[in-house]
Amino acid sequence: MQIFVKGEAHREFAPDQIIASVNFNTHAASYDEALQKGVERVKEYLQFIADNTDFTFEDFKTSTYNIHEEFHTNRIDPKTEADLSKNLTKRVSDGFFFTQYAALEFEFNKERLAKLLVLTSKTDGAPRFHINFTLKDPKSCERDLLADAFKDAKLKAETLASAAGKHLRDCVRVDIDMPPHHEPMYEGTMMRKSAFRGSANEIEEEIRNIDDTFRPDDIPVHKIINCIWETAD
Repeated sequence: MQIFVKGEAHREFAPDQIIASVNFNTHAASYDEALQKGVERVKEYLQFIADNTDFTFEDFKTSTYNIHEEFHTNRIDPKTEADLSKNLTKRVSDGFFFTQYAALEFEFNKERLAKLLVLTSKTDGAPRFHINFTLKDPKSCERDLLADAFKDAKLKAETLASAAGKHLRDCVRVDIDMPPHHEPMYEGTMMRKSAFRGSANEIEEEIRNIDDTFRPDDIPVHKIINCIWETAD
């Protein structure tokens, strides 16, 4: 007789890594102008962050870069009787849009994150932020859960075997399901400022406020395995 059981394990882990995605957007009338303005904005922001934090240019990795033109359609009023039965329209350019995404990964540190957020809010044309709190080594967490899930499966198999008057022998097959784990996220658009402003004391106070109140959730990780056990009389 064979016994089919499902073993499950669940734990929550404190995040130990931060991935900050920085989104730069610029609009201009021409391709060249959008490119120039976009590149200048990115360089100015990265230089400002490098000058005021321990992050460097090289820490920001470009993940997406795009310049595209967008259009809208205007309706044209008929000028002749023949035009009345026609759907007259004109395609009009809305200009060129520059987009660049840069990713910044660093070990979980609320003070570094708070300083990055505060200083970003002080820059001209502050970019959009999307922050993921993640696990630096999720495989290690999953290995621990696999052992727990196997123990859970074995306990269930022993219970079923005993109820059937059998002795549990060997586990002859294990299938591992891969349910996703959910990472806490934060997304926000920084207030646009015309220039860097604020005294050192004001900046430090803002950093302390974020550091005191910004508490990401633990990351739940769930592991499921399906096992087949042999039994004997």
